[in-house]
Amino acid sequence: MTHGSSDRLDQIEALLQRSIIASDERMTRFEQSSNERMTRIEQSMEVNRIESNERLTRIEQAVESNNRFLEAFGRDVKRFTETANNLTNRIDGIIFTANQDRQETNSRYSGIQRQVTTIDQKIDRLLGDSDQPH
Repeated sequence: MTHGSSDRLDQIEALLQRSIIASDERMTRFEQSSNERMTRIEQSMEVNRIESNERLTRIEQAVESNNRFLEAFGRDVKRFTETANNLTNRIDGIIFTANQDRQETNSRYSGIQRQVTTIDQKIDRLLGDSDQPH
């Protein structure tokens, strides 16, 4: 080999070594950057998980509160319905009694009218008899 080609090989070898060193440095920076990104992603995922759990806890609490409200409201509606049914039954009883009283009153009134008519007829006969000469 000639001295010129030896120099050329030395240059190529030096260039390869610099290229390998630069490649190693880029790989190290890439790994560091990737590790940093992964750490940030993991931290972000952890924060998101915690926030999501907190939101779910708040939603669960709201649902439980709504369920308690609906249960209480259901009991109130049931009591109201029972009270309304009781009032309806009482009103029905009062109306039935009032109708019976009205029928009894009408019956008694009819009886009185018949008696008045009978009395009126008797008076008319008595008066009619007295109008005739004896």
